[in-house]
Amino acid sequence: MAQKTDTIYYMRRAETTGGEKDGYNILIANKVCRHTLLSALSNDLFDVYCSYKESKEIWDSLILKYTTEDVIKQRFIIANYYHWTIINFYIKVQINEYHKLLEDLKTKNISLPDEFVSELLIEKLLES
Repeated sequence: MAQKTDTIYYMRRAETTGGEKDGYNILIANKVCRHTLLSALSNDLFDVYCSYKESKEIWDSLILKYTTEDVIKQRFIIANYYHWTIINFYIKVQINEYHKLLEDLKTKNISLPDEFVSELLIEKLLES
């Protein structure tokens, strides 16, 4: 059961009620959501987002910022994987590096087709 202090309570109440109080409930819901979001931020981020008046603006901005950062990290990890090469010395160490790169891909939930992974490894092998 949601209490009157819960953000979800105000959001649901604003959606379900009609009439004159509807606008008032939406204002309260926005205020509660905005304060909830701002209270969860660090001081540096609070200074950036405190000027936003709508909770949806804060939420959309945070989603955009952090999903973009995730995409950049994924590109960096994939680039590291793709540019990995084998040289004549220390083959065992290099294979360990290769396994670390694969683990980085797994931790970031990046799945590459098995065919791609195996073909890239074969391509990087030394010619003998």
